[in-house]
Amino acid sequence: MSDTPLYASRLWPPVRRRAADATSPTMDLLESLGYIAKTDATGVFTLLPLGLRVHDRLTRIARTAFEERGANTVAFPTLQSRTLWEQSGRWDVYQSEGALLTATSRSGDQMCLAPTSEEIAAATVREHLRSHRDLPVRLFLSTSKYRDEIAPRGGLMRGREFTMADAYTFDTTPEGMRTSINFLNDACHAALLGMGLTGVFQAAADGGSISAGPTTEHLVLGDTGQSTILVCDHCGHRGADAILRARPVPLSDPVVNVIAFALTTHDGSTIPAAVAIRSDLQVSPRKLAAATGATRVDLLDAAQLPELFGKEAGTLTPWDCTGTTTLFDTSVAHLDNFDISDGSIGLRSNVDWSGTAGLEALSPTGTDLHRAVQSMGCGHCDDGHYREARAIELAHVFELGTQYTAPMNVSFTDEHGAARTPYMACSGIGITRCLQTLADLQRDKEGLRWKAGTGPADLHIAVLRSDQPTMRERTDQAVRHLHDRGAALFVDDRPEPAGEKFRYAKLLGVPNTLVLSPQQEGDEVEFIDRWTSRAHRMPISQIPDALT
Repeated sequence: MSDTPLYASRLWPPVRRRAADATSPTMDLLESLGYIAKTDATGVFTLLPLGLRVHDRLTRIARTAFEERGANTVAFPTLQSRTLWEQSGRWDVYQSEGALLTATSRSGDQMCLAPTSEEIAAATVREHLRSHRDLPVRLFLSTSKYRDEIAPRGGLMRGREFTMADAYTFDTTPEGMRTSINFLNDACHAALLGMGLTGVFQAAADGGSISAGPTTEHLVLGDTGQSTILVCDHCGHRGADAILRARPVPLSDPVVNVIAFALTTHDGSTIPAAVAIRSDLQVSPRKLAAATGATRVDLLDAAQLPELFGKEAGTLTPWDCTGTTTLFDTSVAHLDNFDISDGSIGLRSNVDWSGTAGLEALSPTGTDLHRAVQSMGCGHCDDGHYREARAIELAHVFELGTQYTAPMNVSFTDEHGAARTPYMACSGIGITRCLQTLADLQRDKEGLRWKAGTGPADLHIAVLRSDQPTMRERTDQAVRHLHDRGAALFVDDRPEPAGEKFRYAKLLGVPNTLVLSPQQEGDEVEFIDRWTSRAHRMPISQIPDALT
């Protein structure tokens, strides 16, 4: 990133007097101030000079956080071959989900603009990995990603093109992978704190098809967030509804249903499984995958049920599934009395696990498989209940295991000379999302506010009477002095009244303003803190120290 001073008189788009309204929505304010520009493609934005400065500084903060902890920085291509994605088995999956932007070259090769980098990371490491001595590998990158969102929304929060600061790790063992996951979470947390974000917390999450195991989100609470999480009103425990443990509200007449699933195992085969659960609850596929070790969980096709169980959908009971992998949710395993929907018999009441007329005794073991919902009791404490809250997902850490390395034939030789498959993990920080989040959460009634090291500059020099030759000379001297001492500068040298310059300084949000005025004598200048609005005089030689 360049720290060359920015001059308002040379800035493009030109600074317009009173073009921005401090009360506008954040995306409108960023646009009117010249940070970003919309394009004719929904969900695709241009980063203008001010916005690019912020983007690059946030990227540098993230890169530093990872490199200081031992990661090497690389630059993977975003344009990737279909062959690569077919090796992982994700080409058809992402095509069916409509998330993949594809293209065909003139030679007939099918390509994609990748929404994520697991395949290219695995393929790159595969070419250079030989021995267990080559591991662990920890790589950092920051690239543009592309996702064919049907309805892009929220500005930079969920666009079709966005910047991610990613990291990928490769280890010899699951234990090593978990050490790398700690590394990823620590680096993500440090990066977000370095960007000036406060109130960041970590929560267990559902990584979807990307992840083979538990994942961790780094979030902040905010009304503009597009994630809904559950928060305990007593102990504050929080997370995604697909992951959290929860105590369902007791029912006087519970009904036990059975839901059938198709589980994909690590060798790619598919087996049926049944889950007995209270009829008012939903099964969490993520919890079911964790309980069974499945790499993928799908509802079983209803047309297959009669052949497998002799029953239609909605009429299965636990007694119909004795020859199939059957799990019992905690909501039903300890029930003393309940109802079941038993095919042609209809609703059968007063059933229990010890054996009822025509049913054998069962001894179910409870497994937490239900999705948590609002008003359920907290599974972390005995006194609280969950409530919904809006949150902004800023970073995500994924446990990948061998989900990508195995099908892509990534291997190394262990200390005994045997071929082994490395374990993989990754993280992603949404740089463009962080830009909008910082602007949205830190602004006040007078405009944007950036923390030091994150905005387009750290010092806004407001030059009064910039039309006077003596003030132009004094400005040049101040800029040289401060730039030589490492200050990132924005210089408002426009021929505008003082009131307009002060208003613009507040709108732009640079954390400190230095006022150069013909009325000042000697080396002293006026220094204003954007966050506190406090103004005081100091020698210009002390300004660099005041910026830290």
